[in-house]
This record gives sequence, C-alpha cells and structure tokens, in this order.
Amino acid sequence: MRIILSKKNNPFENLATEEYLLKNFTEDIFFLYINSKSIVVGKHQNTLSEINHSFISENNIPVIRRLSGGGTVFHDLGNINFCFITSGAKGELVNFKKYTSPMVSFLNAIDVAAHFGGRNDILIDGCKISGNASHVFKSRVMHHGTLLFNSELSSLTNALKNDPTKFKDKAVKSVRSKVTNIHSHLKTPLTINEFIEKLYEYIHANYNCKKYILSENDYDQINKLVEDKFKTWEWNYGYSPKFELKKRTKTSTGKRFEFTLQVVKGTIKSVNIKSNSTQKEWVNDLENSLTDIYHRPDSIQFSTEKLFEKAKDLKLNELLEALF
Repeated sequence: MRIILSKKNNPFENLATEEYLLKNFTEDIFFLYINSKSIVVGKHQNTLSEINHSFISENNIPVIRRLSGGGTVFHDLGNINFCFITSGAKGELVNFKKYTSPMVSFLNAIDVAAHFGGRNDILIDGCKISGNASHVFKSRVMHHGTLLFNSELSSLTNALKNDPTKFKDKAVKSVRSKVTNIHSHLKTPLTINEFIEKLYEYIHANYNCKKYILSENDYDQINKLVEDKFKTWEWNYGYSPKFELKKRTKTSTGKRFEFTLQVVKGTIKSVNIKSNSTQKEWVNDLENSLTDIYHRPDSIQFSTEKLFEKAKDLKLNELLEALF
C-alpha cells in the first residue's frame, strides 16, 4: 500500500486528488489530509437544502460536492480526513467496518475508547467523531472518512443549519448526530500535528506501506480536475437532483409573497408567485424573469435588476433571501 500525506489544505485540491488516485493508480493507497474551512456534500444530495446559505455566504465558506454518497460534512483545520483506495472483487468492495477498523484500532492504541457505530460511523461515549462514505469505480473502491480532532463544532452547527420545510425533493438527506472532538477524550494531550504523525506511523507500520510523494505531473492533472469539475457551480450545485422550493416571506413594506420554484439540473423551470402586492403586472414580469435561468444569486440578480428599478413591495435582497 502507498501512503500519502497531503501538505495542502485546499479542499478542492484534496477532493480532486482522491478522484485522481482512484482512477489513475492501480496500487492500494492510504491518503491523509486536512481541509481548510469548507462544506462537503454527498454526490446525491440537494446542496441548497443541506446548507445555511446566508451563513456560508457571509463567512466565505466554499461548498464542494464529493464523489461518494452519504451526508453533508463540515471540514476545518481541526478535522482530519482519511481515505483508503483499494481494488477487489465486484460486490465485495464496499465494506465500512473494514476501512474504519484501522482508525478504531489506532484510537484504542492511544487509549481512546472509540468503537464502530450503527450508522457506518465511529463513536466515543455515544457521540460521533467520524462519518464515512464510499464510491466504487470499476474494480476499485474509495472509502473516506472524517476524524473530528478539535473542530469548531459551533461553526459546524451553524453552517449546516437549514430549513427542511423549504425544499421538496428525492435527494439523500443528512442525518444529524451528536458530535464530539477526539481531543476532549485524550488521556495524554496531543496537538493535531502530533496526532496525525502517530496515525501516519501506525498505518505505515501495520499495513506494509511505502511513502509516496505526489509529483509535478500528478499535480498538473489534479489541478485540471479542480478547474474542470470540483470548482464549478455545475458540479457543486447544478448536479443536485430536481427539487421544488417553496417559501413565504413578509417584506419590509408589509406585503406577503409566496414563491414556488421547480428546479431541474440547476435551472429554474417554472415559477409561481402569490402575493397581496398591488403591482400585479410587476409580479407577473418577475415570474417570467426568473424562468429558465440558473438558480444562483448572480443569475437572478442579472435577470431581474432592471425590473427592481420599478419595484415597490419587494427588494432584491428580500427575493434572494427567500430563494436561497
């Protein structure tokens, strides 16, 4: 097995590295990395229904879709990510216990009473410290998971706080769990770097690993994948399953608006607006302006900017708040 420790904290780059290693190498791989503050959504999720859009916008937190299914997770510099990539027989590739067991064994070895949970996770005292997911590509599987070491749990909560009644879809929903940090359960204090070094050494010693350093050519291909896929709105938001968004709002002028949008592959396909506004024709024009455009703030602003020069009962920022 090759063992790779990422020296970079760029979430787009690290997720692209996982895909690159999965699809371009034949050897078994263990990849360890830490991402800067970011939200990572599952492949089959509706991104907007999983996140607190206003919080992540105000705090400039990037949102990235990963290759694997499962729920949404919050990453920061206190959260360690591990990834096993191996080959095997069809039907036997996905095995959550197999790939979480090394993490449980390591934690037990440093006197942390961790154990495999019932939702393909790792628990300490009933609290989650690791979520896991897998993705199969031909005869290979990528299994990756998180290890909450000393993550900002308040930011995690705020970033993933959403309104489940606002969206109607068939996307995979995240299951929120009570979480804790490994750091709080250590008998002997460790910094995150010391913890990673111990984990690296443990895997290296117990799984016959050889150190591998990504080359310039590797990074050229990884960065191309970042630009062509992992940094694109089409992948991170537009890939979401079709959904209906429904939201009622009361404006600063006291008028009420109810918006119902049908969104397919990131494009608003139909719009229905109910309102007690006296600007009936303006409301109809707003419906038309919102139809057949991308469901993203810049597209909506560009399409409705001139219309809002004549608005009396609704402001652009109120519209954007309602639609996201």
